[in-house]
Amino acid sequence: MSNHDYMFDKDFKDKVESPCLSICTYNNEDYCIGCKRHMNEIFDWYDYSDHMRSAIIKDLKKRRIDV
Repeated sequence: MSNHDYMFDKDFKDKVESPCLSICTYNNEDYCIGCKRHMNEIFDWYDYSDHMRSAIIKDLKKRRIDV
């Protein structure tokens, strides 16, 4: 199992959950208009530590994006 196969990782439930809203539409600056994450944050989500994911989620609460 690779480090990226969290679907099968027994500790998956302990990870910070993705803020995905299943809208998945990007603006011209590559931010999702649903969850407000940048495309890179979405692609790299499971590579981030729980601390980094928590920091992103905190930032999303005040993040404003153009639609």
